[in-house]
Amino acid sequence: MAHIAFLETNTTGSGYEAIAAAKRAGHRVTFVTRDIEAYLLPGQLQLDTALIDDVVATETNDPDQVVTALRPLLPGLDALISIGEWHMISGAESAYRLGLPGQAPESVRAARIKSLQRRACAEAGVPIPAFTSAHTPQEARAAALAQGFPCIVKPVDYGGSYGVRLCTDADEVAAHTAELHKVTHNQRDQRMSEEVLIEEFLEGPEISLETLTYDGVTRFLAITQKQTVPPPSFYETGHALPAALDPELEQECRRITVAALEAIGYVFGAGHIELKLTADGPKLIEVNCRPAGDRITHLLNRALDVDPTELLIEMYLGSPPDRIPEPARGAAIVFLPSPGGRVVTVEGLERARAVPGVEEVSLYVGPGDVLAPPTNNNDRLGYVTATGPDSTAALAAATTAAESILVKLETE
Repeated sequence: MAHIAFLETNTTGSGYEAIAAAKRAGHRVTFVTRDIEAYLLPGQLQLDTALIDDVVATETNDPDQVVTALRPLLPGLDALISIGEWHMISGAESAYRLGLPGQAPESVRAARIKSLQRRACAEAGVPIPAFTSAHTPQEARAAALAQGFPCIVKPVDYGGSYGVRLCTDADEVAAHTAELHKVTHNQRDQRMSEEVLIEEFLEGPEISLETLTYDGVTRFLAITQKQTVPPPSFYETGHALPAALDPELEQECRRITVAALEAIGYVFGAGHIELKLTADGPKLIEVNCRPAGDRITHLLNRALDVDPTELLIEMYLGSPPDRIPEPARGAAIVFLPSPGGRVVTVEGLERARAVPGVEEVSLYVGPGDVLAPPTNNNDRLGYVTATGPDSTAALAAATTAAESILVKLETE
């Protein structure tokens, strides 16, 4: 039995799945957090605290405090794992300083800070959109005028599609940059950079490649087809895997993925790499140094008959991820976007569950809850998952089920 500490987690599935996988393997689990109550709030997937043996309360945004809090557990602590977007840097730095296996801090920082990632990939010849960074609305306006329209404006250090916007003129670029600067801290109370990226707008379908890298060798779990809302926002409404791509296109996507990981020096850890399939070929959107969120790890489990978070834990304990099978079936998830307003009733759940192929129908909300209008991946009512002989059939089943759920709102 090993002793594994998890430094915070996300609330979109993969972190909870990793904790459950650790417990199934018989390991001792310590959860390191600044506020465990935040994982028990309504309106999201909730943490099963029965899977946790110990809780260490500390300021997890500060590696100094994490190291101080965990040093008494040495020797005996075998791994410190971060799954969620917001604590990847803190987790990597803390593990390194504690002498535990894990990700290289400089690689994680390059993945998390999109401007660093863009520059590293540009130097390595990875196909990426044209880009410029800026720190003020005036700089952003000038950069956009030089680059051309339409363009994408987004923060360099957020996630979940927050703040990603298509802009069509210089005034819109400046205004959106000013709006981004009004939000000084993210949802985990971390100070946000004022730097923004101004990027070429890429047209085409979006995919993600789910990977595990061990000793510099990258293994591929699957390619995920993504559904997003149309511009000017780009938040995600569903995923299906394995995506069916032409073999030559798939090979090129894999090549770009490996090149991007090598560009940031990423030799250990999970990866969620997003690409756009443009008329000029695949281009990198971003590298994420973590497992995919949005229940994609659950879809991988259903499609591959192996839990990717289980493989990740084994990596931290010294075993390469050599038991990745070919997909046995397709799997998909469709989210229920928040319509904004006060919920009166939710109808159609049983109809949704009765759709052939549907496996989960999960709702975060109920009557009386007040919902924000959708702006990013956090603004959701719940989701439907389904399996099928391939990703197309699984997505069709999940979509049919999701469309049968009716949320009635209080009228003004």
